[in-house]
Amino acid sequence: MSINEFEVVGNQVQNLAKANGLRIGIVRSLFRSSLTEQMQAVVEKRADFLGAKITDVALARGVLETPLVTQRLLQQKNVDCVVILAAVIQGKTRHDDVVVTTATRALVELSLHFDKSVGIGIIGPGVTLEQAHERVTEYAQGALDAVVLSASQRKKR
Repeated sequence: MSINEFEVVGNQVQNLAKANGLRIGIVRSLFRSSLTEQMQAVVEKRADFLGAKITDVALARGVLETPLVTQRLLQQKNVDCVVILAAVIQGKTRHDDVVVTTATRALVELSLHFDKSVGIGIIGPGVTLEQAHERVTEYAQGALDAVVLSASQRKKR
């Protein structure tokens, strides 16, 4: 991965550099693991580049199970924030929309309850498998950058 792939559109790189010591938990969905394993690799490489530390990687069966697993990570003292990595592919019904909306709502509520950032790297809804593969880096990087930027803002208070 080149340094250009680590750039964040619209955000300041110096804020990302303040990730030193940030302790990050990852929740990775086992469903669509060909995608989520790639996403995890992107997050791990970028976290290392930014000086953050991955302290725990927890697995969830699917997207709907990520809130419970996330809650358990957020309760840990050695976790400052959590990154969610998952993908939901469009089917013949609106199931993908319901799944992503339900999980996202729960994850936001957990973030607010624990006062810790949750970076939501869920590819979908409304994407094909091909589109999902094209979005792996963007969504993984975006979820990590979200928690790093949030943590840098929190330290300023």
